[in-house]
Amino acid sequence: MKRLQQLEPGLNAYTVSFDPSLLDTLRTMFDDFLKERLNREGYDYLFAGMEQINIQMKLEGLQFHITSYGTAPLLWVSNNNAHTYNIFRSFMSDLDIMDDIKELVDFEDHIEVYCGFFVVGKKMDRETWHKDFCDGANGYTLITPLYELEKSHGNLMYKDGLSSVKIHEYKMNEAVVFGDGFEHATQPYAETDKLRVMLSFTFGTDKFEYWDTLKETISAQSNFMILPCGHEKGRCRCYE
Repeated sequence: MKRLQQLEPGLNAYTVSFDPSLLDTLRTMFDDFLKERLNREGYDYLFAGMEQINIQMKLEGLQFHITSYGTAPLLWVSNNNAHTYNIFRSFMSDLDIMDDIKELVDFEDHIEVYCGFFVVGKKMDRETWHKDFCDGANGYTLITPLYELEKSHGNLMYKDGLSSVKIHEYKMNEAVVFGDGFEHATQPYAETDKLRVMLSFTFGTDKFEYWDTLKETISAQSNFMILPCGHEKGRCRCYE
């Protein structure tokens, strides 16, 4: 591998450093179209947790889907049309890690980017341990801060090979990449005035045979998604 550095021996988790300018376009998109709206008083309920959220937001040519899983007070703001998806995807293209990912994934032609997200919160009042993928999914998650985190903002909790709990401190211009078997959670933190905004992606194999495993964890994360075959979810007959 040239770009990815393993987080710990034996873990399916890695870090990669990148040029700060790669975040410029996505920061501008969040600042111009989402930041003020999510900070409005009427949107406070979105960050309460324990309630399933499923709303859409259209802003000029951009479209977003906002969901929460009804447990932790965390919003997943995903690309909800092809135009918005392509803006997210440009970050992954510029990051230049796909050759490294090909060493980790069973693929046919290329690594597919499934979806892009802003992961937004104001607090985390519990540890929600989980794995992003079922075993053998051949998929990965990337996550990195969109802005400098407050000192009080939660970092990444994870379990090492002996199931001991460790904490990885998020750094600006460094992403964490992880796949199946990596158990993790957001470190709890008290409510803050400043939004905690992370940039995240799901990506991986282009082989349709893995979709049944992938969809167990990623299918309901967003309305708009590019499937391993390269088609848009809901407009594809490859899996009928």
